[in-house]
Amino acid sequence: MITPPTCFQSAWRRRWMITLMLVLLPALAYAWWGHTGYPETFPPLVEDLDRQARANGAEALFPDRYQQFHHQVLELRSQWRREANHWWTNGDEATFNKQYQQLVEEGSLLIQASRQKVSALHTEVKELLQPEQAHLTRLRELSHLFDLEDDMFALSLAEGLLQESILRLEQGQYRQARAAGEKALEHLRRVEPHVLAQMNRYGNDAQITLWEQWVTDTIQRSTGTAGTAVIVLKAPRRLLVYQRGRIIADYPARVGFSGLADKLYEGDGATPEGQFHVIHKKDGSGTNYYKALLLDYPTVAHQKRFQDAQANGLVPADRSIGSLIEIHGEGPNNENTTSGCIALKNSTMDDVFGRTQVGTPVTIVGALNQDNEVVNSLRRMEAHIQERNERWHTLPTFAASFTDIE
Repeated sequence: MITPPTCFQSAWRRRWMITLMLVLLPALAYAWWGHTGYPETFPPLVEDLDRQARANGAEALFPDRYQQFHHQVLELRSQWRREANHWWTNGDEATFNKQYQQLVEEGSLLIQASRQKVSALHTEVKELLQPEQAHLTRLRELSHLFDLEDDMFALSLAEGLLQESILRLEQGQYRQARAAGEKALEHLRRVEPHVLAQMNRYGNDAQITLWEQWVTDTIQRSTGTAGTAVIVLKAPRRLLVYQRGRIIADYPARVGFSGLADKLYEGDGATPEGQFHVIHKKDGSGTNYYKALLLDYPTVAHQKRFQDAQANGLVPADRSIGSLIEIHGEGPNNENTTSGCIALKNSTMDDVFGRTQVGTPVTIVGALNQDNEVVNSLRRMEAHIQERNERWHTLPTFAASFTDIE
């Protein structure tokens, strides 16, 4: 066997090393320069946009769009990790950068869309709640005219819940705002049938016809006797004085705190309806008021109505039918409130007192036609309830939208 000279081996090795370097250097240079398109750390902006999008409710509001965006962010980060762990890159850095910029743009748009949607839903819910606050105010006002004694606690609960709902809405607590609003509506819906039932009398044809007949009879009596007659209209809260069948005076009047209801028992705050007569004129020390005209309530008809209601359990066990229904002036300290009577200013009471006498007919009715304040209020309330049902019909969608926001 012939052994190559040592100098020949050294030359061969040098040539081999040179060849190897000529092959490896381009590859190493390519790997080095190829890496410059990939950052040493994954850029934080797109992941920060992902967190912001979720914080602004994108996952709940735009689930498909957000999931696609979130998945693309994860995929791009995985791609960067794979390439960052190689000596040389197999990927296209330009494509990576283009995808990254597209995700930045999509994330920004997703955040903007989520904020706009949240703002729109905020406005929508506020527009749902504000009419209920106005409705609650109307019910409070009606509680001074109709018998809502058993509903006052429900109204107070509804008021508190509406206030809570508005507060939580302004704090961005949308689920809690919705829940409080729905509970408020539950209480309002319990009260509304009681109010509507009492208000419906003022638009009932049979009831209006009966009231008209009472008034006609009273005016005819005034005409036939050339005497005075008094008509009280509860809906407009007016007292009319007739002489010889003609109106000679028209005054504002106050009724009981549940005065638009028909009186059933003592303490209910209602002003009785029917045909009465003055049975006693009071002034001076004979009355706690400035002056007063005592009426013959209860009549036989009222006693029968009370007994029937009592038999049907509509009257508290400790209540009687009541009495002492008067047309009176102001009380001590110029008070003109009343618990079921008809209250007048003192100057008005002077005139009415002077025109009447014992035996003067006094007829008290709700209204003489359906074009009255109560019916108008009734129509507004019915329209509100219908509109509310239509508006809140969209609430389940709203609720689902905010399942995970906060």
